[in-house]
Amino acid sequence: MLMILASPLTANNALAMGSSNTWSEGGTDLSAVSELVDTGMYDMAIDKIETMLKEDPDNADLFNYLAYSQRKLGDFDSAAQNYERALMINPEHVGALEYQGELFLQTGKPEMAQENLARLEQVCGMDCAEYKELSGKITN
Repeated sequence: MLMILASPLTANNALAMGSSNTWSEGGTDLSAVSELVDTGMYDMAIDKIETMLKEDPDNADLFNYLAYSQRKLGDFDSAAQNYERALMINPEHVGALEYQGELFLQTGKPEMAQENLARLEQVCGMDCAEYKELSGKITN
């Protein structure tokens, strides 16, 4: 059986997407989306993601990228809905848990961010990058 390995992402924001490569858990190639997000081209990323979701509507990674892009553009309501969608598909998606926690901080809900931090601790421990990132934002 041939196994193809995707190259790791180097940008910090891509790391917290919950995956260390450009492939989603479902086998969808996310390289074009991650490149758009990593370079701050959020409008283009949203368009690409929405197209991809038509073919892969149960992809938590796509919903996480979508929500992240919407949050960066200040569309907090849409971001909140799409982080929820990502977490309904995969309740242990570390990227969505971290970024939803950041959204909670941005929207004045620090107690909910703390709940996400506790969930991250259960899912990946206190040493995972997503836990450390959210913890650092909560304490600052």
